[in-house]
Amino acid sequence: MSQAPNDSTGEETRNTPPGDDHGSRVRSLDAIFEILVPERRRHALYVLYRRGEPITLLDLADEVAALEDADVERVATSLHHVHLPKLAETGVADFDAEAETVRLADDSDRFRKYLTAAAEDERRPLRRSSESARLSEF
Repeated sequence: MSQAPNDSTGEETRNTPPGDDHGSRVRSLDAIFEILVPERRRHALYVLYRRGEPITLLDLADEVAALEDADVERVATSLHHVHLPKLAETGVADFDAEAETVRLADDSDRFRKYLTAAAEDERRPLRRSSESARLSEF
């Protein structure tokens, strides 16, 4: 593992070799928090995490709009032009703008820990649909 100076702060950041965090990109705590700051982005991440599989932009917008009691078209527009490109740029989600599909790409323990903490703080269920189905079998 190597360390390199961070140009913006002068502090060192850790460059972890691939595979050290279940194959996902390891990012700084600052980067994770920056990803989680916008409420709509968190809501989209909650939905993507629960689904665990690709979802259409319209279905994602519909679920996020329901969480926010907002207009679906406005939510879809902001997801398409602001939040999903940011999530794709940072490697957190795979967004195919042409096919209008998106899926969570970073399922690392580190990212999941902070996403879970945010969901718990906002009292949003974060259980995956497959986990819910398994639990209902008991």
